[in-house]
Amino acid sequence: MTKTLTDTDEQELWAESEQNGTLSSQSKGFETITLGKFSDICNIYSCSTELRSGLSIAVDEVEFIDDLVWMKDKSDNLRFGLSFFLSGKVTVERHGLIDKTDESVGKYYSECNCNLQETEWWKAGEKFSRIYLRIEPQQFFQSFGEVDLEQIPIYLRQAVIGDCIQPYYQQEKITRQMQRVLRQILQCPHQGLMKRMYLESQVMELMMLHFQQFQEQGKCDRNFPARNLSDVEKIYQAKEILLNNLENPPSLLELARQVGLNDFKLKCGFRQVFGTSAFKYLHDYRLEKARQLLGSEDMKVEEVAFRVGFDSRSYFASAFRKKFGLNPKQYLQHCQKSR
Repeated sequence: MTKTLTDTDEQELWAESEQNGTLSSQSKGFETITLGKFSDICNIYSCSTELRSGLSIAVDEVEFIDDLVWMKDKSDNLRFGLSFFLSGKVTVERHGLIDKTDESVGKYYSECNCNLQETEWWKAGEKFSRIYLRIEPQQFFQSFGEVDLEQIPIYLRQAVIGDCIQPYYQQEKITRQMQRVLRQILQCPHQGLMKRMYLESQVMELMMLHFQQFQEQGKCDRNFPARNLSDVEKIYQAKEILLNNLENPPSLLELARQVGLNDFKLKCGFRQVFGTSAFKYLHDYRLEKARQLLGSEDMKVEEVAFRVGFDSRSYFASAFRKKFGLNPKQYLQHCQKSR
């Protein structure tokens, strides 16, 4: 059986689990441990450690009782971090940013999760574990100079400056050096202050290895054009132009002209920032917008297709079914029954 969980459900069930004693959180100094059964959803273990201003680490383990689809709403709470996967797998879609992607053993991601809806697909009985580094850029990097900041990834640099913060997600492979550091974190031989100092040293090495990957990609990849904030802002501007012209979007050449980039730089930069081509991004956004309209507006399928820029109803139906598993009419009927 597959269950569905929303943010509202999660908040209510979490409070209920704490009240009936199946889930408990204990804080001791700089460390917080959460342990137990979260309703009839999953078993949880999490150990979170504050390391210094703007930097913390969490070791998380979760095992779901049934297959679960977890739908997360947009949040005003910005989160920047690195997540290293140690066991298990979850499939994630960050709507408007990435299509479905597997987060699994041997991979890690860097993120800025601002203002995104997210859907997660979990399988029952599979233990999922990870190490997550949470970064508060304006606190952690406050003593860094401009030259230093040029060596950190764009998504963190934007946050330090405090301007044009945009959602970001990039998945990479965990290197052998990272694997060594992750083992040392899990096998930490210390307690108290010594543990905090030891973990901080290991986390700093992990961050250094991540930044090193960023620098090496910038040097070696000719298709890495968006190295400065100005180019990144133009790429986000191009995205907004596309989304504001769903029915009649400009060509790639016209779009490049409007934002002041050449078409090659726009094409490569868009793929670098968003992980896909400009018009694949537009295609997926149209379908997501159509899903929202079918679920919330009193509109016919033909009207929705036209509103989001599809001239052919049959092509719209085929693309919608491929992405969501139902054709638009079936989805509309399902929404109408739920109202």
